[in-house]
Amino acid sequence: MDTTSSKNKILLFIKLPPPLTGATLMNQYVATSKVLLNKFDLKIIPISYRGTINDKHKYSLKKFFKIIKIHYKLFKEIVAFKPSLVYFQISPLGAAFLRDCTYVFWLKIFKRHTVYHLHGKGIREASKRSVILRSLYKWAFKNSSVICLSNALTNDISEIYNGNPYIVNNGIPEIGKHLERNYSNNAPINILFLSNLLYSKGIIVLLDALTLLDETYHKKIKVNIVGSEADLTGSEINNEISNRNISHFVEFLGPKYGDDKNKIYQNTDILVYPTLNDVWGLVILEAMQFGIPVIASIEGAIPEIVDDGKTGFLVEKNKPNLIAEKIVNLIEDSNLIEKMGLAAREKYLKYYTLDTFEQNMLTTFTDILNKNNELH
Repeated sequence: MDTTSSKNKILLFIKLPPPLTGATLMNQYVATSKVLLNKFDLKIIPISYRGTINDKHKYSLKKFFKIIKIHYKLFKEIVAFKPSLVYFQISPLGAAFLRDCTYVFWLKIFKRHTVYHLHGKGIREASKRSVILRSLYKWAFKNSSVICLSNALTNDISEIYNGNPYIVNNGIPEIGKHLERNYSNNAPINILFLSNLLYSKGIIVLLDALTLLDETYHKKIKVNIVGSEADLTGSEINNEISNRNISHFVEFLGPKYGDDKNKIYQNTDILVYPTLNDVWGLVILEAMQFGIPVIASIEGAIPEIVDDGKTGFLVEKNKPNLIAEKIVNLIEDSNLIEKMGLAAREKYLKYYTLDTFEQNMLTTFTDILNKNNELH
């Protein structure tokens, strides 16, 4: 077994919850991975600027001093810890990218090899709009390694990064065996939307889709909306439901965590995730592990996760009529719900477990370190 002194040192310069997002959750899995801890000497610099989703665009003197403190910690650990690799979830866009470039400055000065794990997108379009941004991207990504969540997302950096990105799919821990459901013609089909209440997650698109279902289908479904307040408050989402006259079959349940969230999944037949801007969507993996078919947008890596017509349906973004059509398809055929759900669970077990994610991260870190050793 490796001793600590013989292990390669990796500095994890990462955002951790709160707020709880897909990216911060995956960072937490990396930081606590026994597979990685057994192989490498990991040290964490936790980055935290905000406590909730709503703090995203709020700037203050307190936040400024937080950034200064993070700079100090990074400088200190580069000098004292002397990592072989620095693992950094760089922000791809806007002021957050410019802020992160100030951290990259220290990594460049001390020639620390950096592994960027991209949990966002938009670099391609941003670099087209600005020559200055394009130059900054090329500078930041030069002589680095990059992890993308899927093959589809590598195109986002193809014009500013000359290397070959590593592909590591997200994964989540299995929280229990799939509980099979006995379908009945008389039982309502339970549909779930689960996400922070952001416009970008397509919540309004879903509500518009539900208004297109005629009275016959209203009587056959029950829709639960689960999520924390963000762009929309609980009162506002309830008003949106009421204004569409769909409150007799649509209910906002607020945020759910742990066992409460698992119980929701266990009683769900279909997940609808009509996101407008996304790279992955961990909620899709959560549904798949419970054997739930997914209706989702063609966006980011989602077309690689959801097999259209096999584990669920893919639809164009911002098309309520197409979502309504796919919901009807599944309402009309409960056998299809069950068949797609089983296929979804099989795919989760094959590609998207936390064990698979950890092994892929181990392989990626090991390969990068070996290549660096060969160069030196």
